[in-house]
Amino acid sequence: MLDNQKLVLKNSSILLAEDEENLRNSFKKVLLLYVKEVFTAANGEEAFEIYQNHRPDIVITDVKMPKLNGLELIKKIRKENQETPIIVTSAYTDKDLLLESIKLSLVDYLVKPIKEKDLIALLEISADVLLQKVKTVVAIDERNAYDYQNKQLIQDAQKISLTHKEVEFLETLLQHKGNLVTRQTLEDKLYVYEEAPPSALKNLVFKLRKKIGNDVVQTVGNLGYTIKN
Repeated sequence: MLDNQKLVLKNSSILLAEDEENLRNSFKKVLLLYVKEVFTAANGEEAFEIYQNHRPDIVITDVKMPKLNGLELIKKIRKENQETPIIVTSAYTDKDLLLESIKLSLVDYLVKPIKEKDLIALLEISADVLLQKVKTVVAIDERNAYDYQNKQLIQDAQKISLTHKEVEFLETLLQHKGNLVTRQTLEDKLYVYEEAPPSALKNLVFKLRKKIGNDVVQTVGNLGYTIKN
């Protein structure tokens, strides 16, 4: 494991969802050798509640769990965050799971019994994903800046809260700052597991402009939106 991977993991938290208590406890001990904090859950509902309250950097979940299975949990997380590294554990190799994993943008999945070297390999990949996201406060224009870590808008030194979809929208435009981002691209990203109403994107931009100002997010005809360099 590279030094920068070790460093980012040592400052990261993991949500571990596993219904088997002995495995959950032993798994947690191993993970704590590499990360700062491990939140544990015995079922999918508990795991999602922990996710919402603590926003862990990495998620590791078993497929088969009571109340809410692993794939259902991941779908709920993906509605709120498309970038969190997620690893799935399973007692068997399943082609359907592999196909579902591709759709859900998972790091990979581990087959039980889990070998530590395989776990480390996926933690390294997760660390690389987190390293790509490590950004500080980025200026948008003379009045506005965006805090990637806290997912907040900073306007004239005042912090302004954003909704999950406002965050996804703004980060997408900042990633392509100076270029057009089409409506279709934005709808595909923001409404992965739901059909976007015709006016959804327009209403989102309207509300965001109330926070950021009318001139920052610019409409490009019927094509999409941009933030100028």
